[in-house]
Amino acid sequence: MIKGINLKSNFLKSIIVLMSGTLIAQVINLLLNIILFKYFYNEIDNAEFGLFARIVGVIAAVATARYEFAMPIAKADVHSFRLYRIAIRIAFISSSVTAVVVIIPVLLQENLSDALFYGLIPIGMFITAYYSIGTNWAIRNKQFRSISLSKVTNSIGGGAIKLSMGWLGAGYIGLIMGMVGGIFLSNMWFFRNYRVANRQYAVKFRSVRTKLLAKTYQDFPKINLPHTLMDAGRELIIALLIVELFTKSDFGFYNLSYSMLRMPLMLAGLAISQVYFQRCSDQFNRGEDIMPLVLKSVKILTLISIIPFGLIFFFGDELFVFVFSEAWRSSGELSQIMSLWFMFNFIASPISFLPLILGKQKEFFKIAAIGTVAQILSILIPAMLFQADIKTTLWIVTTSQVLYFLLVIFKTFQFIRKANAQRLKK
Repeated sequence: MIKGINLKSNFLKSIIVLMSGTLIAQVINLLLNIILFKYFYNEIDNAEFGLFARIVGVIAAVATARYEFAMPIAKADVHSFRLYRIAIRIAFISSSVTAVVVIIPVLLQENLSDALFYGLIPIGMFITAYYSIGTNWAIRNKQFRSISLSKVTNSIGGGAIKLSMGWLGAGYIGLIMGMVGGIFLSNMWFFRNYRVANRQYAVKFRSVRTKLLAKTYQDFPKINLPHTLMDAGRELIIALLIVELFTKSDFGFYNLSYSMLRMPLMLAGLAISQVYFQRCSDQFNRGEDIMPLVLKSVKILTLISIIPFGLIFFFGDELFVFVFSEAWRSSGELSQIMSLWFMFNFIASPISFLPLILGKQKEFFKIAAIGTVAQILSILIPAMLFQADIKTTLWIVTTSQVLYFLLVIFKTFQFIRKANAQRLKK
C-alpha cells in the first residue's frame, strides 16, 4: 500500500505544512467542543447553530460565482489575481443583496438572539466567501503556511468567543457569533497576502482583459456553480428534513456527529486535496499523466482512514459518552452508523477537484445529482412511507452514499484514462 510514496517529496512536505496547522486547529476545536457541549450548550443550541452554518454555507458557496476555483489553474499569475478581484467584487455585491433581503426578518424578531441569527447571515456569507478566495490564492502561490495559520487563528479566536458567550449564558447565538468571529480573524492572513499582491500586479477591475478573463472561465459560474449550489443546498435540505420529519433534538445530535466525523476530512483530507489540486494543475498543464498522483492520494487517505473510522464504527457510542457525557450518547450512536459514509467521503476528497482540471464539470455534475437525489430520497422514503426512525433512516443514507463515492472514484479513474489516451493520439 505504501510502496511508491516518497517521504521526502515536495508533495508530502507541503501536505505536512498544511496538516500541522490543521492538526493544531482541529485539536483546539475538539478540546473546545468537549467543554462547550459538556457544560454550556445543548442539542437545541447545536441545532440552531447547524441551521445557521448551512444557510451561510449555501449563500457563500454561490456568492463568488466560483471564480476563485479558477485561480489555481490560471496559466499566468496576473490572470489569477484578476480572477481574485472578480470573485471579491461578486461576493461584495452578493452580500449587499443578502443584507437587504434579511432586513425584514430581522425587524420581525421579538428577541435579540433571533434578530442576530438573520442579521449575521450576510456578514457570515461574505467572510466565508472571502476565506475561500484567499485559500485558493494561497494554493496558487503555494502559501500553505498562510492556510495553516488561518485555520489555527479561526479555532482559537472562534473558540474563545464561543466559550465566553457560553459562560455568559448567551445560548445558541454564542455559537453563531463564535463562528463568524473566527472566520473574520482567520481572514487577516489572506488579506495581508492580498495587499502584497495588489501592490505587485496593480490591475484595474474595469478593463477589457478582466472581462475577457471572466468569459474565458465562464464554465465555473455556468457549470461548477450549479454543482456547488446542489451540494451546499443538499446539506441545508437534509437539515430541514431531519427537523421536520424527526425532531430538532435529533438534528442537534446529528449535527455534532456530522462535525466530529468531518474532523479527519478537515485534518488530512482537505490538506492533501489542497496540495494535490495545485500539483495536479501543474502536471496537467504540462501534459503529464496525473494518474500516479491520484493513486498516491487515495492510498494515503485509505491508510489514514482505517483507525479513526474503525474506532468510531465499533465504539462510537461509548466514546461520545466518555468525551461529551451521557447526554450525547445519541450522537455517538448516529456516528457509528455514519462512519462508513464519511470514511469513503474522506478517501474520495482529493477527487472532488479533478473535474475542474479535466474539464469534466458537466459529467461530474450529473454524477453529483445522482448522489444528491439518492441521499434525499434515502431520508424521505423510509421516514414518510415506513415511519422509520432516525437510526434506520441513516443506515439507508449511509449505504447510498458509500455506493455513490465508489461510483465517483471509478468514474474519475475512467476519465483520467480517457484523457491520457487522447493525449497519446496527439
